[in-house]
Amino acid sequence: MNQKKIVCPFCGHDKFEYREILLNTPGMTFLGFDWANRSASVLICTDCSRIEWFLKQPSVI
Repeated sequence: MNQKKIVCPFCGHDKFEYREILLNTPGMTFLGFDWANRSASVLICTDCSRIEWFLKQPSVI
């Protein structure tokens, strides 16, 4: 993110697992269109398991 090193705001650790998560909405789920929802990038701290959400994919420094 803007070439800044990401650290966990809870424990200060700097190692994360990366995942892409769907942002499901009730209306789209009801209609069976979950696949059409937007997605978000999440980083999961490998030390304390805190999850940080990003709408844009963080870049690797």
